[in-house]
Order: sequence, then structure tokens, then C-alpha cells
Amino acid sequence: MKMKHLIIEGFCDEDENQNTYPCNGNLKFGVHCLECPRFSYTFCPNEIAISDEDGIVESCIGFGGDMEPDEAEKREEYVTIWNEICKEKMNEAYDEFMKALHNLTI
Repeated sequence: MKMKHLIIEGFCDEDENQNTYPCNGNLKFGVHCLECPRFSYTFCPNEIAISDEDGIVESCIGFGGDMEPDEAEKREEYVTIWNEICKEKMNEAYDEFMKALHNLTI
């Protein structure tokens, strides 16, 4: 079995109270949206996020906006730096959590 995580940006062409839709018209995002004709999506490159218990992103930040270089040819270099920093911070968060967990169990 192969497993990966996928971050997409989803859009719902709202039509409330249509109980024939997978969300039963409550417009709550979830995996069921992938089966809905009102749902569309796009990719989210270079994004870091934290999700809730249903996998819905609560907070995120992606490369773009003020991070973009003035010279387009430097973009790939900047994205590489962004990705390296993000991976480092995720590892730091894991290590910090494990340390806190260890302190709780002592």
C-alpha cells in the first residue's frame, strides 16, 4: 500500500439545503466533497498547514505574496529556501512535542 497526504484548495459552488449533495446541504468541507458536483479544487504548492480532527486545514501559510523575489529567475531558489525552513521547523515541532511529552510522563 502506498500512502501520501494531499493538500488542495477547495471551492464549493454553494447551494444550501440541497440534501442530495454529499454534505446534505450543510456546506461543511470534508473528503465527501470530492464526490460532489458543486466542488472544484486547485493545487497548493509550497504550503504548510495544520489540520483539525477531520483533516480540514485550520491554519496555513504558503509561499507567495511578499515572499516572491523581484527577479523571476530567483523564484526557485527562494522556494527551495522556504521548503528547507519549513521542514526544519516541522522537525523542531516534533522534537519539542516529544520533549514535552517526556516531561509529562516523568
